[in-house]
Amino acid sequence: MRRRTEKILGDVDAPVQTPDSQRTQFDAVVRKCVLDAGWAPFHFVRGIDDLAEPWRAHILWQDQAQALGKVLKHQHGDATKVPPLLCGCGAVVLVTWLPECDPLALQNGDCASIQKSAARDEEHLAATGAMVQNLLLLLTAAGMGTYWSSGGNLGKPVVFDLLGIPASERLIAAVFVDYADTQGEVTKKPGAHRDKRGSDWIREVSLQGD
Repeated sequence: MRRRTEKILGDVDAPVQTPDSQRTQFDAVVRKCVLDAGWAPFHFVRGIDDLAEPWRAHILWQDQAQALGKVLKHQHGDATKVPPLLCGCGAVVLVTWLPECDPLALQNGDCASIQKSAARDEEHLAATGAMVQNLLLLLTAAGMGTYWSSGGNLGKPVVFDLLGIPASERLIAAVFVDYADTQGEVTKKPGAHRDKRGSDWIREVSLQGD
């Protein structure tokens, strides 16, 4: 299985449309993939809102993604590729993680507490990265095109406010999902690094000095 990394850029003022019957079917696939991606391992229970997971997944279906794209472009002057990406996808999943920053420890210079929180945050971040990779692979296995982004302007406070995402969360990924048979003009751009893969980063190691 090889993932397809491709930007699907839509027209903000004439966004793509997926027939209702197909959209319902595709939405169900995305929802299941997000749920199954949550089986990623995590080392520490985060314990926010009685949830163990250190991540959250915020799904925008096609209508809401397009509405956000229009707001960002026309009301907030966003000239990046984010609005076209929002208006070219079938859905977008914003994956956030929940750091354990202790403002009091920072204020008091409590190094031991800061180091403990930093170590746990590394675990939370690694776990959330595993969840995102699960999601990408599951969507690909389901025949859906995807584009992974670190989110850009989607991680800014104004967007979190618009979507009701708590300010304590941090965006790690915006996963744009391409729905087949959409109607409308789009521009397709392959991922910039898809042909720059190698294998020299793999090392088979042994104890030194033997």
